[in-house]
Amino acid sequence: MRKEIITSISQDGLDSHTSVFVFTVHDDSINLIEKIKEAAAAYINTDIGLQEYQHNCKNFNWGDFFTAIPNSFLLPYGFEKDTSDAVEHTVNFDEQLAGEDDLHFSDEKWKILKRELFMNGTEALEDFIDNEVDENLEKDSIEKLLDEIADQMPEEALYDFYSKYCLEQQVMCEQRKQQLISAIEDAGKFISSSDELEVDYFDDVEINGEHKAGWFACRYDGHSSTRLLEEPLITDDEVLEFDINVADVCNELHIAYCG
Repeated sequence: MRKEIITSISQDGLDSHTSVFVFTVHDDSINLIEKIKEAAAAYINTDIGLQEYQHNCKNFNWGDFFTAIPNSFLLPYGFEKDTSDAVEHTVNFDEQLAGEDDLHFSDEKWKILKRELFMNGTEALEDFIDNEVDENLEKDSIEKLLDEIADQMPEEALYDFYSKYCLEQQVMCEQRKQQLISAIEDAGKFISSSDELEVDYFDDVEINGEHKAGWFACRYDGHSSTRLLEEPLITDDEVLEFDINVADVCNELHIAYCG
């Protein structure tokens, strides 16, 4: 493990500004700057990263990188942001770390876009097809037509449609998932070393006169589970609205679940 400092310089007329970014490098074999660019390219291919990239007028520089990307995203690349002293590098603050050439419209994004086009109805389908939709066509035929058009469409155009019909909702879904993860981690602080945290599903819990269904943080003592918090970590309605697979989240966190 080592520390590295990257110093960036931005020029505004005759004035220059210096920014210093400090990193902890856990994998001594990596080239930090190469890994930073690799992580930046991966980040702008996430929904939150894509939104950040577009809000910055399709720019993603050193300042954007240091303020936007969480360490949980960077750790798999062998490093994280830090505030300690380290080896110093000097870079151009306005150097673009990721751009159009790094954006790749994935099959997963196309599945999401296609689903949203159907959910938004005929107007959205005709917007994508750039023609009227034959009302006699079956869904499978329309889907085949969408696939054929998408295969011929530039990635930039696909991203434009994705941003129009999907991005805002997908970002909200990711943010709600991160809130769920934080809530589960916070619940774990109430668990003693002799017990385990468990996330359990209850389909009818009365809370202040209201009946709620959802996933609750529980304490498992080896024999039975007891609800830790009165309110659910996430309700049934939120699971549907934000398309969150709670079992997958629990598996990612190595937390037991029942439901």
